[in-house]
Amino acid sequence: MSVCSVDVPGGGEPLFAMPPKTEAALRVAVRRLDPAAAVEFEREFHAAWEEAVQSDSTVPMHTFLHRWAVFVALHRYPARSARVRELERVVGRAESRDEAREAAAEVGDLLAAAVAEVSAE
Repeated sequence: MSVCSVDVPGGGEPLFAMPPKTEAALRVAVRRLDPAAAVEFEREFHAAWEEAVQSDSTVPMHTFLHRWAVFVALHRYPARSARVRELERVVGRAESRDEAREAAAEVGDLLAAAVAEVSAE
């Protein structure tokens, strides 16, 4: 099976504007995008908070917020989100390393676009 790159630069229209990189705003966005991911969001939030308290550092919270902002940036565009899921399936059932690498590289490109979007905020 060959991976056919689909033009998904912005992925069409977003479901909503990019929220601020705050715990409350990202929580609402993640819940709206993927209720199952909201459970992981809560687990990671509590772990990051605990680590921040234990280490007396804000780095764990900044890392947590950045990670989930990228998730929101990636998945708030339905076409981009669908493409990532499709590429994940391709990687999972790839018949060759080249096919898996090609799909993984495209996932990387979509993630890079989401990171750039978050960094521009």
